Amino acid sequence: MEIEKIETNLKRNLYLHASRKKFSSSGKNIENQVIRINPEFTFQTILGFGGALTESSCYILSTIDKNIAHQILEEYFGKDKLNYQFVRLSIASCDFSLESYSYSHKNNLSDFTIQHDLKYVIPTIKSAQNVNKSLQFLSSPWSPPAFMKDNHRLFGGGKLLPQYRKLWADYLVKYVLHYQSYGIPISYMTIQNEPNAKQIWESCLYSSAEESDLLKNYLYPTFKRNGLPTQFLIWDHNKDIILERSIETLIENNAFEYVKRNCFSLVYWWAF
Repeated sequence: MEIEKIETNLKRNLYLHASRKKFSSSGKNIENQVIRINPEFTFQTILGFGGALTESSCYILSTIDKNIAHQILEEYFGKDKLNYQFVRLSIASCDFSLESYSYSHKNNLSDFTIQHDLKYVIPTIKSAQNVNKSLQFLSSPWSPPAFMKDNHRLFGGGKLLPQYRKLWADYLVKYVLHYQSYGIPISYMTIQNEPNAKQIWESCLYSSAEESDLLKNYLYPTFKRNGLPTQFLIWDHNKDIILERSIETLIENNAFEYVKRNCFSLVYWWAF
């Protein structure tokens, strides 16, 4: 019998290192042909669970009786209920928004505003924080503004134009700073929602090399320069090729030191 072992061991400088080992039921050194599983030894910690507060869910909560809306938030975020610790937010519009929008339409970001989010999203976030004051927030972009993309649309995939990578990083910093001013710290950010999916709604495509370049050369240094502690996660997508994509991004494209380590893998977070 032959097995494949994939190992990450920081002490041995191994990162998703693949190797193969043959096992035989006969021969010398039979004690070396045993795989020992020790469940009492643990190496990973679950930070918590959560859900997405999209504009559509926030809007629905705003249309019902306030007591019922509060009860719903209690059920999700209450310490003696589901006790959600994380909230996922979309950066501008997504497929669970009431309409498509961006925070800026000018290439100097002089018109940047999160005014749209003040109607339903931010008030609901503040209500959730009143239920659970220790909430952490993870934000994800579905698409850069249309003028930054090669297809000039929020939807239909397309790619971020190379000349706008720095401006896009500045845009995301402004988003974090604006939300921070309302007492909503963005602890984590994914590079792109579903970076391998061309959708009829807001979407943008990134290869692992493009995702790595954006992170290493634009997002990470721009956030650091602005003193923001937001940590980045990669491959905000399906889990079927998560290993291959992680190897490409973290190892082949040398992005390991720029990504949040020992953190959860984000696959899908749906609205309530």
